[in-house]
Amino acid sequence: MTKEDAFDFLFKHQPMPSDKDLTQDIIDNYDRVRLYFIENPDKDAIELFLRSYGDGDGWGVYQVVEDFYYKCQERDVKKTLKKVLEDKTIPDSVRYWVTQTAAAFNDDMLRDGLIVSLKSNNSDIKEAAEMAMNLLDDE
Repeated sequence: MTKEDAFDFLFKHQPMPSDKDLTQDIIDNYDRVRLYFIENPDKDAIELFLRSYGDGDGWGVYQVVEDFYYKCQERDVKKTLKKVLEDKTIPDSVRYWVTQTAAAFNDDMLRDGLIVSLKSNNSDIKEAAEMAMNLLDDE
């Protein structure tokens, strides 16, 4: 896989299909892209991954996307998390996973975006936001 192939796949999957529409080929390619960027971290891929989450758990792959974020500069991840969390137009699937990720990159700069998540009508998003906010408040 080349960098161009990896970026092309992510650009075309903003977001990924819901789990019910996912195919083995698509999720396998997504995982290959994830592994590529773990080996070749690129800050330009952070936002693309954050906005890539489809409805569901990506057949278990979304849980391990975080491994890529840990290969990037923490400040870049936090700045991009802030940007995506504060985007009120993102779909619930994206908001859920980005809110989950915010808990792992605990920083007060994410508070405004987490407040947006707290106002969600989706109980899973609210719960994830409450957890992340509790971590912020514990610091």
